[in-house]
Amino acid sequence: MAKVVVKFLTGEEKIGNIVSFNINEPTFSLQVEKEGGKSELHTVRIDSVKAIHFLKKEEPRGSNLRTETIDQSIYAGTVALKLMVEFKDGEVINGTTIKYDPNDKGFFLIPLNPADKSMRTYVNAQAVKNVDQKVLIGRILVDQKKINPKQLEECLGLQKEIREKKIGAILKEEAIINEEQLQESLQKQKAQHKLLGEILIEAGYITPEQLQHALLIQRENRKKKLGQIIVELRYATPNDICIALATQFQCSWIDLSSVKIPLELATSLPEETVRRLKVIPVEKKENILIVATSEPENPIIRSEISKIKPLTAELVIAYEEYIESAINYYFPVKV
Repeated sequence: MAKVVVKFLTGEEKIGNIVSFNINEPTFSLQVEKEGGKSELHTVRIDSVKAIHFLKKEEPRGSNLRTETIDQSIYAGTVALKLMVEFKDGEVINGTTIKYDPNDKGFFLIPLNPADKSMRTYVNAQAVKNVDQKVLIGRILVDQKKINPKQLEECLGLQKEIREKKIGAILKEEAIINEEQLQESLQKQKAQHKLLGEILIEAGYITPEQLQHALLIQRENRKKKLGQIIVELRYATPNDICIALATQFQCSWIDLSSVKIPLELATSLPEETVRRLKVIPVEKKENILIVATSEPENPIIRSEISKIKPLTAELVIAYEEYIESAINYYFPVKV
């Protein structure tokens, strides 16, 4: 049985278990737990639901750091499209899918965010207002006609078994592309001078037109950073930005919206320092202090921290607004 959260078109939500689910059947059985250990079996019509979130099995908690980059997160399975789904009630969710046809009565999404509690989500097309569909960055090799779609899919399946490898390395090992072709395709990602907007466009998260719109807004409001504006416009999610930056700078990232940092750790640096550098400590491993930042390329951060702590500072990426919220939570402003 799969544990699910069923959201209905009426706004009602139910948590329970589904024995089996077939999108081609008009109904499914939902087992809902009641008080006293009892359960009730409900027959639910598929056309009455807004979405069904199939939850991940709970696992022992470990590090909250995420190592997924664009290639790894997108190509964790055989997925080729990124969808931004806007429901009629205003909710927006993001994910990847093997295929999307607006004429289908429903479709599945796989969350891009590794911290998402859902393994996959079934979306009822009747509940959808708009779907923004983007081709993902990994298809660049197909677009350049260096490989064909079938070869890409075969390598995606292989990567599912070897999660730590990037798709480019697998394509090379399988002799589908050579080193020169691989380096040519990765050249864009290796340039460290690229701006966030360029990274997001190449990742397929936003369009050039969307970037221009965001930059126009930024010119009118200099205090806001580009990433924040892009998120507010719903062109991308906070974790889209983190994944893109993690790919660019080849480092880990963390979703601070789903993490509670121990107080002693979060306040291990002076308030003046975390506010000035806009950072927050998130983890400690032996003589390494792992610090979340939205500017991993900033060399001042490591040197400043090393002056305060006899530890090696390791930087991980986090969304700037989440960092600011964490700082204000652990260092409340005194009235």
